Amino acid sequence: MPTIQGVNDGYGPVLGAPARDSSEVSDLDFMALLVAQIQNQDPLSPMDNAQFTSQITQFSMLDELTGMQALLEENLAIGQSINNTSMLALVGKDVTVEGNAVSVAEGVVSENMVATPLPGNARIEVTDSSGRVVRSYTREIDAGMTDVSWDGKGDDGNALEDGDYTISVKLTGKADGEEMPFTTLMTAAVEGMRFENNVAVVMLGGRDFYVTDIYKVS
Repeated sequence: MPTIQGVNDGYGPVLGAPARDSSEVSDLDFMALLVAQIQNQDPLSPMDNAQFTSQITQFSMLDELTGMQALLEENLAIGQSINNTSMLALVGKDVTVEGNAVSVAEGVVSENMVATPLPGNARIEVTDSSGRVVRSYTREIDAGMTDVSWDGKGDDGNALEDGDYTISVKLTGKADGEEMPFTTLMTAAVEGMRFENNVAVVMLGGRDFYVTDIYKVS
């Protein structure tokens, strides 16, 4: 006997029918439940009009809230997409992030800053790629962010060659000379960007930083 395709045998869904979340309640589901409740209610204590109206109203509100949530999620996704697209404009720009790297290229030295909640005195050392100290100097530090950039010269006053260097800072209070908390910042050009879990990640100096790690864009 030939087999007829696409006919539900009563024990499973018809082939090709869209699957539906078991937790989803549609308008038809609600009406079926309401009719069944009316049919099986106690004849001596039937549902009054106020109760009937209340159930209809509650379902309408739930249905409306579900629609609003879907619309909100859609708008959030659109907003995130627009935000991620705008982040691409950072590529090639100089940004300031936490770090102590210094680069010298064609005699131009990258910027470094110190961020601290209180003023103090900073002693700064610059080391080359071999770890040798090539320059030491001091700076007065204000509350907030203070520029502590190196001028690219050694202790003898001569300009040093292009390359990668590291800046180390020791910050002490002006009044008591005690060490203070601070953050060393570096400035570098954004070399590229990628998205991780729909969050923008910028690449600079061979390291990855989240956009939220950026202190400023220049």
